[in-house]
Amino acid sequence: MKSLSLLLLSLGVAGVVAAAEPMPGDSAMPMHNVVRAASTAWGPAPPVLPPGAQAVVLYGDPGKPGAFAIRLKVPAGYRVPRHWHPTDEQVTLIEGDFNLSMGTKADAMDAALAPGDYLNLPARMQHEASTSNGAVVEIHGEGPFQIHYVDPADDPTAKKN
Repeated sequence: MKSLSLLLLSLGVAGVVAAAEPMPGDSAMPMHNVVRAASTAWGPAPPVLPPGAQAVVLYGDPGKPGAFAIRLKVPAGYRVPRHWHPTDEQVTLIEGDFNLSMGTKADAMDAALAPGDYLNLPARMQHEASTSNGAVVEIHGEGPFQIHYVDPADDPTAKKN
């Protein structure tokens, strides 16, 4: 009898949990998000990046807490000086060439990415990025997205005198 009571209690709890889950077609259910590459509306990248890059937000809001995905399109010769982020940064090269120097400048490890390559940069890992011929990269992370330049003079938002 005790096992039957536990079974019924378990089923009752499962029923309550199942009832709390949104059903397909329920307006409370989050909608999926499809971004077509052919219709990507590029805009200027955030001012914390060196001039010349373009960006598009694919998912979320990089300026707020929570998951986000963005794409950056950078021209030939583009470089982001050594910096770090307070959260992990996940990078996938979509097209072009992309080079990363990871770690402090004194003990840096270099990696050249090919289209389709993925890299996770742990929070606070110093790195710099560059491209010879231009690139499109996709970045996933947890917001708010922040960049801290190792040399404050590299920060494009710093006031120049």
